[in-house]
Amino acid sequence: MRLMLVTSILLPVLALPMAGSPSQGASQDLSPAMVALGDSVFHGKVGGALCYVCHGPAGKGVAGLGPDLTDREWLHGDGSVAFIAKLVTDGVMKPKKLPAPMPPRGGGNLTDAQIKAAAAYVYSLSRPKVG
Repeated sequence: MRLMLVTSILLPVLALPMAGSPSQGASQDLSPAMVALGDSVFHGKVGGALCYVCHGPAGKGVAGLGPDLTDREWLHGDGSVAFIAKLVTDGVMKPKKLPAPMPPRGGGNLTDAQIKAAAAYVYSLSRPKVG
């Protein structure tokens, strides 16, 4: 993976595997615009989802509600952008560690593009920032 400095917002832009295992090939560069849109989705400014309510405004989790998204521990899959997008799409009805389920599409009316952007943003939370 390569990490590029985005001077205006200092977000990582990564070449990521989008489906299956890394050996299955398909990858796509996540643009700063996609990660910025994902930030807006995560914080409820676009699409009506309220991810930050359970995962915290900085993605560090809220006790009893949602896990920390800034570490690299993934409870229900591999942590890839494709996995995160599927998790947001489907929700988590039976969480492994916390009692609160995660509703499909973050409880909002997210489009597929907004889900992909939210997944890119969440992925970026657990990656080191350039600065």
